Amino acid sequence: MRYHELRQRSEALVRDLDERVGVPNPFDIDVLVDRLESYRGRPIDLHPTARTAGGTCGMWIRERDRDVIAYAAQTSTPHQDHIILHEIGHMIADHQGECLLTVGDAQLLAPHVKPELIEHMFARSAYSSEEEQEAEMIASLIWQYASRRRSQLTDRPLPPGLAERLARVEDIFGS
Repeated sequence: MRYHELRQRSEALVRDLDERVGVPNPFDIDVLVDRLESYRGRPIDLHPTARTAGGTCGMWIRERDRDVIAYAAQTSTPHQDHIILHEIGHMIADHQGECLLTVGDAQLLAPHVKPELIEHMFARSAYSSEEEQEAEMIASLIWQYASRRRSQLTDRPLPPGLAERLARVEDIFGS
C-alpha cells in the first residue's frame, strides 16, 4: 500500500473511531479505552510490563472474552499512551498478524495470560510491516486529531475578562 492510501485508510479509521466512541477532549487514554470497551462490548485490560532491551514495547492479545494490551512500564507516560494507541490501531484496523515472538516472550509481556491461551491466540501477536505502519499512523493521527480539536476550541475569541486571567496565568507559569 502506498503512503497516500495508507494515510487515507488510517484517517478514515480515526474519523470512524471518533464518530463511534468519541476521541476525548482533553485527551485521556483511560477515557478512550473505557469508551472503546463500551462500544465493543468487551473489556480491554491494560497491563504494564517490564521491557527488555530490544524487546517488544507493546502487544495486543485478543482473548475470547476480552482484549489485553501489554505496554512497556519503564517509559514516559506519553510513550506509554502512544504504545497503547498503536495497539488500539491494530484493534480498530482488525489486523490479524503472524507469530514472530516466542511463547516465552509473550508470557513475559502478559504474565496473567495462560501459556496455552497465548499459543492459541499467538497468531495475532505480530504484524506485517504494512500493518505496523498503519497502526503507527493511526496512533499518531489520534494524537493529532485530539490536538487539532483542542486547538479549535482554544482558537476562538475569549471573553475579555477570561482572556486577561489566562494571560496572567501564562505570564506566571508560561505557555
